[in-house]
Amino acid sequence: MKTGPKHGNILGIRLDSTRKEKLLSEIRSKLESKEKFYIVTPNPEIVLVATNDWLLRKTILRSSFSVPDGIGLKFAYKFLHNEDVEVIKGRELFLDILKIANEMNLRVYFMGGENNEAELAMNKLKNIYPKIAFKTYHKFPKYTLMGQPASENDKNLHRKIIGNIKLFEPDLIFVGLGCPKQEKWIYRNIYRMKFQSSAMVVGGTFKFIAGLSKLPPKWLASLGLEWLWRVIHEPKRIIRIWNAVLVFSVRIVIAKLFEHRFKS
Repeated sequence: MKTGPKHGNILGIRLDSTRKEKLLSEIRSKLESKEKFYIVTPNPEIVLVATNDWLLRKTILRSSFSVPDGIGLKFAYKFLHNEDVEVIKGRELFLDILKIANEMNLRVYFMGGENNEAELAMNKLKNIYPKIAFKTYHKFPKYTLMGQPASENDKNLHRKIIGNIKLFEPDLIFVGLGCPKQEKWIYRNIYRMKFQSSAMVVGGTFKFIAGLSKLPPKWLASLGLEWLWRVIHEPKRIIRIWNAVLVFSVRIVIAKLFEHRFKS
């Protein structure tokens, strides 16, 4: 592959592909120049959701980096376009960015998570990245699927969170609210902040770091079977995994058939 970024799409949802080293170099450059940016990490499930969610689709389109996360996207892109796409796991990218933040003595805010997982993750990472100034909040509001506070109480708590973030003035905000809430939260809030804070979605990364969820063995992940690990350990995710593995695959095949029919 070329070393520069490649822009493409799956089912009309934007994806970027570049080597991890190049991506991290661009992120470092933006942090050094105080240029605001935000990163999304679409996987097959998120791509599927975005096809029927105009705001999520718009959020991904306008992101600074739309990083493919999930082996299913690699297979789908190859099938549709006969080209490779570089897949980078979001949780690994998160740790790589923290290394940069540590080298630069940056300020980092953890937004979201359940069961105090953001604070648990933060306390573990403080020892690994001692030059980072970390901050989070003890409680986060509930958000609707549109990324807005769900009730009046949640609106009040949301304002407290925004005030807490503004006082801290972080260089980076990592948002773990689950899709599509986290993407839309960033889209709605990041550019309203006058200081130069950038953001990235992290899904369930706080839970993994906190030790509340087990990572699959590397050999299983390398075979593209991380979804099977999640079915076994989190059976309540079965519908989401069904969509990401089976429904997504059917949509890809249909898209390819329509493409051939249109060309003929």
